[in-house]
Amino acid sequence: MLDQLKYLIELQILEDKKAALIRSCQGTPKRIAEIEKEFEHIEGEYLTTKAEHDHAKKLHKSLEQSIADLEAKITRSKTRMGEVKTNKEYHAILKEIEDQKKEIAQKEDGILEAMENIEALGRKVKELAKEVESHRKVMEEGKNELMQESAQLKERLDQLEATQQKVRNEVDPTLLKRTDFLLIKQGGIAVAAVQSGVCQVCHLNIPPQKFIELQRDEIIHQCPHCHRFIYWPGHEGYTVFEEDLEELVR
Repeated sequence: MLDQLKYLIELQILEDKKAALIRSCQGTPKRIAEIEKEFEHIEGEYLTTKAEHDHAKKLHKSLEQSIADLEAKITRSKTRMGEVKTNKEYHAILKEIEDQKKEIAQKEDGILEAMENIEALGRKVKELAKEVESHRKVMEEGKNELMQESAQLKERLDQLEATQQKVRNEVDPTLLKRTDFLLIKQGGIAVAAVQSGVCQVCHLNIPPQKFIELQRDEIIHQCPHCHRFIYWPGHEGYTVFEEDLEELVR
């Protein structure tokens, strides 16, 4: 087993885990936003219904005031009837009073409709208010859980990066520089396993002779296609180390 290749494999495993943790951390704000959006939808329905309820109450009050104003006008019209001097004026006042009574009747129908609407909306507002509070509690609990999970992920990330740095210190500087270059240029994967003569990242066959040399485990090889460092996982040293590393950074 080549120590330097072992360290490269360690770095790749740690890099994979680091990338997964970073994705999880980055996903937390999105998941929180989704929880908040769901709550906002329910709260929006509540606020809309409450606004409709308030509008219905204002309409009811406005209709009552209009009826009171019309009744006052009728009273004044009746008073004027005793002061008129011609039949034409008298009948004009009668017509005016009749029109005002019809308008009152229409507004009274509107009041009945408004009262029914107020009652129905009032029930719905109470139901939605309970639903909003229930979802608010669920939202806050969900956000707290996600924040705690995020804090734990960041703690694990710190531990992983500390382990990664220890391994980096063991790698030959020239080899480390090449590894960092590959991590940047090759989508975060600088080391690949080769099974049955096939690179498990680029999925291309490597020359048979190169695969034989890889199994001999005498020097560090690179894939002739994607140029990543390659290793044969059938070598016991690498397989055992991977299991140990999984336990180390868990």
